[in-house]
Amino acid sequence: MFKNSFADLYLYHNNRCSKSREIKVFLDEKKLNYNIIDYLNKPIDKKFFEKMILKLENRPEDLIRVNEKIYKALNKNEKALTIENIPNLIIKHPILLQRPILVKLKNNEVIKSLICRPIELVKTF
Repeated sequence: MFKNSFADLYLYHNNRCSKSREIKVFLDEKKLNYNIIDYLNKPIDKKFFEKMILKLENRPEDLIRVNEKIYKALNKNEKALTIENIPNLIIKHPILLQRPILVKLKNNEVIKSLICRPIELVKTF
């Protein structure tokens, strides 16, 4: 997985997203160590992403930003929000990923993940 990391907490982060920035500020204020996954500028690790989905406390279909122009332009088959299709859709179109997402690892395995919308959900994480 991510052997060179310094923390067991990961944040799928988009700096242009106000909710994502708010979660980052929250984590910084709590002085928590975390790794930022810059999914818009670096390829998404598919295996890690699939493990994150399996431990998601939200519904997997909540990972997709359905109001994005790219999503609306997809054909019916591409829009199928199945557990098998979601990772491929996000990897192909990272802008569709809902954010912010926190992922917790223990012994290098994903133990839970959460889309922090509304941002107050971070307090339950």
